[in-house]
Amino acid sequence: MRILALVVTILCASALYAQEVTVISGKLLGYDKKPMLMAHAHLLKTSSPKPLAQVRAKNDGSFEITTKETGLLVVEFTGVSHRALDVPFLVEKPLKIELSVSLSAYSYADEMKDVKIMTDMTDYAFDKAQPMQKQSDGTYAIELQTTKDKVTYQVLGAEKTGRSINGTQSDAFEYDDAGDYRSIVAAKEGKVKIVFDPSKTLRSTAEGEVKFSDPTATVAKLAGIQMEIGKRAAVISTAMDAFIKAGNNWKNFTYDWSADQASIVSRLKTEKDPIIHQALLMDYVDTKSKFAAKADPAMGARMLKEVPPDSKLWMMPTLPFMKAAWDLCGDENAFKEYLTRFLDKNPDMSLKSNMLMSNLMNAKMTNDEKTLKLYYDVAVKFFGDSPIGKSVKERFSPVINIAVGKAVPAFKVKSLEDTTKFFTNNTFKGRVYMIDFWATWCGPCVGEMENLHKAYGKFKSKNFQILSLSLDKKPEDVAKFRADKWKMPWLHTFVTEDTSLTNSFEVIGIPRPLLVDGNGKIIAMETELRGEQLEKTLAKFLGEPK
Repeated sequence: MRILALVVTILCASALYAQEVTVISGKLLGYDKKPMLMAHAHLLKTSSPKPLAQVRAKNDGSFEITTKETGLLVVEFTGVSHRALDVPFLVEKPLKIELSVSLSAYSYADEMKDVKIMTDMTDYAFDKAQPMQKQSDGTYAIELQTTKDKVTYQVLGAEKTGRSINGTQSDAFEYDDAGDYRSIVAAKEGKVKIVFDPSKTLRSTAEGEVKFSDPTATVAKLAGIQMEIGKRAAVISTAMDAFIKAGNNWKNFTYDWSADQASIVSRLKTEKDPIIHQALLMDYVDTKSKFAAKADPAMGARMLKEVPPDSKLWMMPTLPFMKAAWDLCGDENAFKEYLTRFLDKNPDMSLKSNMLMSNLMNAKMTNDEKTLKLYYDVAVKFFGDSPIGKSVKERFSPVINIAVGKAVPAFKVKSLEDTTKFFTNNTFKGRVYMIDFWATWCGPCVGEMENLHKAYGKFKSKNFQILSLSLDKKPEDVAKFRADKWKMPWLHTFVTEDTSLTNSFEVIGIPRPLLVDGNGKIIAMETELRGEQLEKTLAKFLGEPK
């Protein structure tokens, strides 16, 4: 009898435990629906970047994660040579969730011009990445000296988005804690030769896919809507690139989302689940934030009316939809009233702070004075005299002074190459010049180097000059950077410690390029001076180079 009672107790305890935890399980596969060389499922709480749990998929791709956490959870699925895929799960009580996931392969560059390698010998520092030499057979190779028995590395310049990814030569792999993997190769006699072979990369246009065993469940529907939003972003990125390459100004870009909008409206009519109803309204408003050619203003008004300010959905990457709803419906008072209720009712302080700061920064960088003033007034009242409140007052004046048509602020900066020489507004009087705030640690800044060098080479004979203002830790960082591949043969200064200058130029993020005419007036800035737009903008004001 005692044995029987013990068995019953154990079974009851096991049943109770099973009810107290959420179990997420299934298969994690590659683009070809086959297991990957290494793959993981990472459970995250949206408020923290550190995983709550991390499991490696088995050889057949199967995985299982258990958690006692509730609220909005995200499982990030990763695999060697594949893009990571995030799937959200709204867990309000313990659930058993079964699904199959297949990832999409990396999008490799069609023409790999500048393939580099970064290793554990330099702590994977981007600025210490070494160039690989292109071989006659189309591969890229490098030989390294090492005291270790193995070298762990990633490749740069092979994937279209600029990610650092695993190579094609690997004895083993390890996860890099950022959605990608590192390759591991054995060293022999203090040397290791690493070869990257583009012909061995996995290439496929198959999209990532998530299938739930119960597609009617709330978690499944919500995940599906988030997948729609993610795919929309990818579609826009490709379409806008093609639009710009065709010689168009990105400001004129629109996209026809009418099919998506019709589908969302149809689902809204029959959806009974309140949280999915809210998600669908956000889904519709997302089309507005994704350059919709047409959208119904009433849907923006509905979102501000029907999505509660303390909705759990705001914990997702959905905060931009609040401003998009305002843009769609055009009702500033309704938006301001909703924003006030959001700050009052939503319990997540970090969420509210991030929303205000990100919108302040976006409004400042896009010279949207109307939006800036609205957020500034709300933020000053919300943060008060706290350190964040004081920072808002210092950095986000509601009056924008750096904008096209306005005079460039007075400045006096010391030359990095000749400390007895100064550059001022008068130095550039009568010529068109570009002021560029940058740093060697800034990935997007370094990403503009090729464009800057090409533009300078073409237009320097047309009375054009560049003044780069570094925000590095020390001036020596600039000298070291220029001694490598990018010579930057124009004017340089170091302004990290000159906060009065960076404040007067309203620098809240870099790169921060401004084009100034011979009379000291700002004639172009930001996106007009980045990527392929740079040469087009210079040609507009300087004429086509000979």
